[in-house]
Order: sequence, then C-alpha cells, then structure tokens
Amino acid sequence: MPRRASPLGIGLRLRLMLTLTAVAMFPIAFVSYVIVRDEVRNVTRSIDFEVHEAALSAQARFTRLLDRRELHALAAASSPRLQAAIHGHATTSLEQFARRNDLLLEVDGHTYGQRLDHAVKAPVQLVSGGKAIGSVVAQVPLDDATRRQLSAGDAKDVRLAFVRAGAAPAKDGRGVTLPLAGGTSVRAFLPGGVVSHRRNAAYVRVVEAGLLALAGLMLFTLVLARPLLRAFRWTEEQASEARIDALTGLANRRALEEILAAEISRAHRFAHQLAVVLLDLDRFKEINDSFGHAAGDVMLRAVSRLLISLARQGDTVVRWGGEEFVVVLPETDLAGAQRFAERLRRTIEAQQVGDMRTSASCGVATMLPDDTVEALLGAADQALYQAKSNGRNRTESAVRGPRPAAA
Repeated sequence: MPRRASPLGIGLRLRLMLTLTAVAMFPIAFVSYVIVRDEVRNVTRSIDFEVHEAALSAQARFTRLLDRRELHALAAASSPRLQAAIHGHATTSLEQFARRNDLLLEVDGHTYGQRLDHAVKAPVQLVSGGKAIGSVVAQVPLDDATRRQLSAGDAKDVRLAFVRAGAAPAKDGRGVTLPLAGGTSVRAFLPGGVVSHRRNAAYVRVVEAGLLALAGLMLFTLVLARPLLRAFRWTEEQASEARIDALTGLANRRALEEILAAEISRAHRFAHQLAVVLLDLDRFKEINDSFGHAAGDVMLRAVSRLLISLARQGDTVVRWGGEEFVVVLPETDLAGAQRFAERLRRTIEAQQVGDMRTSASCGVATMLPDDTVEALLGAADQALYQAKSNGRNRTESAVRGPRPAAA
C-alpha cells in the first residue's frame, strides 16, 4: 500500500515555503514601490519635456512661417503690377493679384482676395504716390494643414491645437501652451490615453522585474533550503516508520496508543461514547504452514484493505501485531460496535484470497468514564479471549460495569 504523506511533514514544508515567500516579498515589494514611484515620476518628466519641446518647436515654426508670409506681403506691396492696378483702378486685376499671391488687399476702403476667419494676420502698409492708401495683409490659416507643418518631425504621439486667448483651460491630457501672434496660442499635449498607457507600461516593467527578482530569490532560497527540507523529510520518514506498519500500511501499536488516548480525551470532553473492536484471524498459523509466510503476508494485506473499506470516516484501523487488528470507533455505543464487528467477521469469512480462506474472532468493548488506554484495550482483549474459547469465528462483548470505589 502506498505510504501517505504525513500531515506534519506537509505542514512543515508549507510553513517553510510561506516563511521564505514572506521574507522575500517584503523587501522586494518595498523596493518595487520605490522604483515604481521613481519610474512614474521619470515618465511624467519625460512627457512634460516632450510636450514642451514640441510646443517650442511649433512656436518657432509658426514664427518663421508668419515671417515668410509677411516678407511676401512686403514684396507684393512694392510690386509694379500692383501699383499699376491701383493707379488704373483695375479692380479685376487687384482681385486676381490678391488671389494669385494668397494675400488680402485693402485699398481705399475696398477689400480684394479671400478673408480667412480663422487665421493670424500680419498687415503691411500699402503706399502709392507718397501716401498710405491701404495695406497688404499676410494670412496664416489656423487649420489642419498648418498644424501638420508645425508638427513635422516631432514625436508622433504629441498633438497640437490652436487656442484663442481667453479660452477655457484644456482637458485633453498633459500639455503645454505657448503664445503665437494675434492673440492665438498653440498647445502641445499628449492625449490622456497615451499618458495612461505610458504610466501603465512603467508599472508593468517594474512588476515584471519584481516578479523575476522574486522568482530568482525564491529559487535561491529553495536551493539553500534543500538541506533543511531533506532533514524534515528524513525526520518525517523516521516518524512514519515508527507509527506505520511496514507490511500493511496501517497505523501500528505505538500509533494506536496515541490515537486512542486522544479519542478517550475527546470522548470525555464532549460526552461521546467510544468503542474498540479487537480482531484476530483464526488459525492463521495453518495458512503460513500450508501456503508459506509470503502467502500469509498476502492474506494480511487483503484483510487490511477489507477493514479500511468497511471502516467509516473518522474510524482508525490498526495492526495490533501478528494477525491481530484493532478498529477504534468514536461516537459508537456497544450495539453499534457489535454490528460493525459482525459485519467484519462475516465479510472476512466470505473473503477468499487465491486458495486461502480464514475467519476472525472479535472482541468488543466500550469505554467507561475512568478508562485508560490499557484498561479499554484489556477489556477488548478479554472479550476476544472469550470468543476464542467459545469456538472462534464469533463476536463477544466485554461485560463491564462501574468499577468499585477504592477502599
């Protein structure tokens, strides 16, 4: 029968591994917390630097773009063609000139070209005949095309937006706003989803590093703990060998004394009844003489399995020694123990192992209030002796009453 792992040994291993895990987790958790805090702070600083650089770059590009448009307007203002159209009052030529050069002309109270509503304007004075007659206006539209020009080459996650003076504060993520011309500002920002993703990535990196460190530390401590586990295992095996019968795998006589003492104490505490059945195989020596000791061992193992199959959960089956077995029956009265013993006896009598058959004699005893382990087993042994004397293959019960008081 396979040997079961001792609950004591399993408990020692679990406590050892839990202790090692706790010892390893606390410093790693603290270090991980410090690293996460610094990593998130670094991610935030990186985001602030990135958006600030993008805002500065956009501001510089917009200034250069507006300067080019203003120089173009200045050159157009002194153009002979424009001057000729003004002198000739050629409105059609003025309109064509304005649209061809993407400018807005304001001459003598008249406007030529397309006026953009959302644009930054840079007017250049228009002089003709030595006097000011209007202006040539350069326009930089605040549209998607201009935004693409301002963000060319910057980080792909950074977004740009034009903001009018006096507008409500933006809630589009983490960003920086810098002024442009004409009461307009540019805002460079990272969307909230991108910011969260980067911070979460920092958390994941630290958690992965912490888990790897924990796994490495646990592996290291496990290697160091192998001698200790080996000592525990050896102690467990020694204890198991001292408490378990090697042939049948049942508890042995030494274990019975501990188990029965605990059951007697529990029966007293909770006012439960307790019974034991002492069972002896009849004429077992004849099996050894006829079939050999190896066959006798086979019969003992077969009877052991049969006893375990018939016992209830909570009952204890013990090999008392030789061909004798004991079954401890908690919370069982005399009648219940007698029925159980008879069921054992009839089943063993009907059992055939190869060409071998045997029978059993059973002695039943129940606990008295002042019983000890020796007294209870002694009563069952007397009942077993009575069964043997009365012809074997039968069940006898110990007739017990309150013990007389000591003189």
